[in-house]
Amino acid sequence: MSDNNTVTPEQPLDPNMTIDVVNDELEALLVNYAKEQNVDALNALVKHIHDCRILVPATVNEEKKPIPCFIRNQNGQLFLPIYTSKGQIPAQPKSPAIMNMPFMAANKLVMKGEQQCDGIVINPFTNNLIFKNELIKRIDEVEEVQKKIPKPQMLKLSPKEYVLFERNQFEYRFFPKKLFELGEEFVNTLCADKEGYIDTLYEESYQQKRLYGFLEEDFSVMPMTISDELLMIRVDMPARDMNVNSCERVYISWKKADKAGRYFTVERSQQGLQLGEVLAEGRHVLHGPAPVEGAELQTLIDMVNEDNTLTS
Repeated sequence: MSDNNTVTPEQPLDPNMTIDVVNDELEALLVNYAKEQNVDALNALVKHIHDCRILVPATVNEEKKPIPCFIRNQNGQLFLPIYTSKGQIPAQPKSPAIMNMPFMAANKLVMKGEQQCDGIVINPFTNNLIFKNELIKRIDEVEEVQKKIPKPQMLKLSPKEYVLFERNQFEYRFFPKKLFELGEEFVNTLCADKEGYIDTLYEESYQQKRLYGFLEEDFSVMPMTISDELLMIRVDMPARDMNVNSCERVYISWKKADKAGRYFTVERSQQGLQLGEVLAEGRHVLHGPAPVEGAELQTLIDMVNEDNTLTS
């Protein structure tokens, strides 16, 4: 193969962008495709390389703009060589410059270059994988279609809305998930540390921790030993920053012999308080109107004792 300096990109060379790139996953996909040689492996490779940065050897013209170095194979075909890391570039002949660019910029370079080019070759001295012009054109077409698809608008929440959002996430996702993931460890820690533990977990669940506004005293945790085999824990949630769907309290049951727990909610709705449950797989179900507060505990004890197929 011989060097052939032909195409000049529009942007001037940035010395800070010529150091190196890291593409471990891309290099693994190249090896996988060489082994599998199937459509799925190629699709995975193309999907990943779309967002990668790659290196292209170049010369620099009088205007200090880089000119990519094209290479020609023994059949006379011309390719743009791209490299997944600096270590893939041969030491000789040494290139005056190395361009660090997005793969899609290299793809556009071949698509729109004045020089008639037969495609891109990836790591020509190791993997030597060629993207022919048909594939390059297809990648470009998909890129243009994607640009025309409207991007989803970011939902902007007020501080109040954000607190309600995080409350919903904690009560119906984060808190029950801890129960089902940690099991007995979670139950023992909650019984021992009580309000301090739930306050720590609640703050941990916040994506924007600076907006976390609750204190330990906003919670109340009451473990109750119902029998040698059954433990119930009542957790009262903060009375402020509550809305429809917020939980006034939750109950956690734990059957010691089965090491099985359930997560019940007493939650607000447009129709009044409802008795709900979050299952181990994350699904939320309703059991109907909540009983009066004085009868809640006995109702749940009966439900737990009647069900011998608890999720552990």
